[in-house]
Amino acid sequence: MPPRRPLGNGASMDPRQGPRPTFLTLRDHGKVYVADLPNLSDGQLAHIAKEAEEVLTSLERRITDLEGDITNKDNDTLIKASTKHDVTLRFIRAIEGEQDHRRNNPALKDAATESLPRTFLEVARHRLPGATFDSLLREALEACAKEEDAKNSPPPEVVKDTSPPLKIVDLPSSNSTSSVLITD
Repeated sequence: MPPRRPLGNGASMDPRQGPRPTFLTLRDHGKVYVADLPNLSDGQLAHIAKEAEEVLTSLERRITDLEGDITNKDNDTLIKASTKHDVTLRFIRAIEGEQDHRRNNPALKDAATESLPRTFLEVARHRLPGATFDSLLREALEACAKEEDAKNSPPPEVVKDTSPPLKIVDLPSSNSTSSVLITD
């Protein structure tokens, strides 16, 4: 009986496994997944884009060398390099798409015209995963509510001391003068 191979588009794939996530392994960052791009800072994104461009240039040189090598009978290396080239191109397009989205985000532009806190809130909403953003927002709102409650609560009552004043009496001694505190 021949081995069972998946039919096109993963129709007979194991239902427990979904499609593999797209990532690129980079020198300085290790594996970087496309799904994580929105969570990166602008600086990190620019650095990763630069590194991905270097990988692409290296792959293009390697493919050119492999295609020019007539003695190379092994097409497997060429196929792997071409596949990685295509994945790298898709990865670079995803980075460019994320950068364009950040530059042309209408909600962020609207927030920027309002105030710095509103802009910061909008940036955080887009960059942080949903649960993290919600948790941080809830914590900030609770802190503001406590501060507001403290402002609205009546000032604490000052308790007036009704005890008689203290008397200080000097006691004569042979060596020096000492003070004694007497209370009623």
